[in-house]
Amino acid sequence: MKLKLLFLFLIGSVGIANAQFTVTNDMGDILQNGDVLEYGTYGYNVGADYIFFVTNDNPTETIYSRLEFVEAINADGSMFEICYAGQCYTDIPIGFTAPPAPNVLPIAPGESTQGGDHILNGDPGDGFYIIDYICAFHQYEADGVTEIGTPLTFTYRYNPTLGVSENSVVKLKVLSTVISNEMVLDVNEPVSMLVYDLRGRIVKQGRFETGRQEVNMSDLSAQVYIVQFKNENGALQTTKIVVQ
Repeated sequence: MKLKLLFLFLIGSVGIANAQFTVTNDMGDILQNGDVLEYGTYGYNVGADYIFFVTNDNPTETIYSRLEFVEAINADGSMFEICYAGQCYTDIPIGFTAPPAPNVLPIAPGESTQGGDHILNGDPGDGFYIIDYICAFHQYEADGVTEIGTPLTFTYRYNPTLGVSENSVVKLKVLSTVISNEMVLDVNEPVSMLVYDLRGRIVKQGRFETGRQEVNMSDLSAQVYIVQFKNENGALQTTKIVVQ
């Protein structure tokens, strides 16, 4: 009996020691340790941002998370952006964490982080060399010091040699990202639209043909939203808006 109890205790200890979270993008794809996320564009509103959600897989306990900027290759972080826990950080040094240590982001049992968290490269480089940003999601105890399990490490890569094809860019412009009643769009190809609140819930959707489009937003409460546009070739454009 003692051996059996010891075995069960050891199994339980291993379970506690393992990190208990899953990271997915806005399409639901799971981020795996060692993944390379490669983009052929840089900057805002061109589909270069990696939008992510962190889900607490523990059904009974809150977990505590940070995202670390581990290393950069052919860059220094001056044009790298991390948005996590609803806060964006740019011009960040290697070793920086979001939220800044020793703070941690608590995620309740079975819950996911809010929509809009992302990482983004704004450095155009010289048009030839690849820029890599190595990052890692960590889980901690509530003290923000004691780490649990192994970090989930991945690489965000800007590869200018991928080029920008006509099919990879959504031909649309949001004329203003601060909105009272209407969001005005300049649409140059058929697109679909999804509007997410900061909990990742779809609160509005639509489809538009070409031309100037006025989207009624008066039914939405005053807060930040994430708007995702998709063209018929599957290219995505994501924009953050503020409804007043």
